[in-house]
Amino acid sequence: MIGSLLARFRQFRRRRRDQRRLEALSRADAAAMAGQAPPDTARVLVVRNDSIGDYLLYRPWLRRLSEELDRRGQRLTLVANALWGPLARAWDADLFAEIVPVDFGRFTQDLAYRAEVLRGLGGRGFGEVVYPLHVREPAAENFIRFLRAPVRVASQGAHQAGPWFAALNAGYTHLLPSTRAVLFEYDRNQEFFTNWLAATAPSEYPGPAQPPGGAAPLRLPAPGPAAAAPAPPYIVLFPGASARQKRWPARAFAELARELHARYGPHYRLVLAGSPADGAHARRIAQAAGPAVPLDNRCGQTDLPGLAALVAGARLLVSNDTVAAHLAAQAGTPCLVLLMGENYGKFFPYPPALLRAPCRCLFPPSQEARFARGDFTPPAHDPAIQRITTARVLAATVELLDVG
Repeated sequence: MIGSLLARFRQFRRRRRDQRRLEALSRADAAAMAGQAPPDTARVLVVRNDSIGDYLLYRPWLRRLSEELDRRGQRLTLVANALWGPLARAWDADLFAEIVPVDFGRFTQDLAYRAEVLRGLGGRGFGEVVYPLHVREPAAENFIRFLRAPVRVASQGAHQAGPWFAALNAGYTHLLPSTRAVLFEYDRNQEFFTNWLAATAPSEYPGPAQPPGGAAPLRLPAPGPAAAAPAPPYIVLFPGASARQKRWPARAFAELARELHARYGPHYRLVLAGSPADGAHARRIAQAAGPAVPLDNRCGQTDLPGLAALVAGARLLVSNDTVAAHLAAQAGTPCLVLLMGENYGKFFPYPPALLRAPCRCLFPPSQEARFARGDFTPPAHDPAIQRITTARVLAATVELLDVG
């Protein structure tokens, strides 16, 4: 009884907080978009505020969308999360007429920055805006309601509810259906693209140049030379992750490095990779591994294209659930992914048809027991990734290295 009352009170406070935020952002968005240019039907805006891995699984469908817009005589402007904006410039510049990188963490909190971004977008005069995310973020997409674009398209998404989503949904001219079943993110993007085609194709264009079709192995662009790349062959260990609970412990990575060095010695160089924020974590691993284990610490020394090149040249990647694992899977580099499995089927495991090299996943024992029973629903609590033992990881690593 008390627990139920507390839950209702928390829900009430959350709704009040969301309502106040909706009102504040809506006032700011309306003011910033007041001086919009007239809509130009030839200009289409696509907004993606999600993470790097999401973008990697969207790239094939962004290409299909770009090709379709080109066929219709339209030009694409991509609003990109600033995290992966440089990657989009390096790999996909042929797909859009313009890219607008946005720091979405700042965009949702700093109203002055938000207004600056929105005035720039409003001044372009878009005829269509597309928000293709399945898990929608209301603070990021709220401004779309105030665009004067005659066509405004979003996914019904993950069926998120509440007054804010009701207001957002009312602002779209097309709210595309989405299945409630768990789909791999590549397939989710295909679902959106297929429904977008059906909803927006002009009558004089009865269908796309080629239907969506079946999946083919994913490929990254040919990597450029990585700055000061290690001499092959080498193994990349990627110990970072966006959330602490997704990181396999530093002591476990250190123990794995010792075991790999003892087993393979000079045959494989061991490289630590990550962002500048992973530097302290990497130093703890090197210290725990000891001076007898040569670890080449590259954390913070590569940009995203450089990281992609580093991963593409590796014999094997051992990584947490993060961007490096997606880069390996799409570069054709064998990889071992250590993850909690709370979103099983959405990002990992990859469907075999999309892979050109083995991509094996290891989960905590509690998760693997649930999966064996056919239970893939999100767990009530975060699974303990530290329960994945070094022995299991070493055995899987050896197996992947010895293949072929």
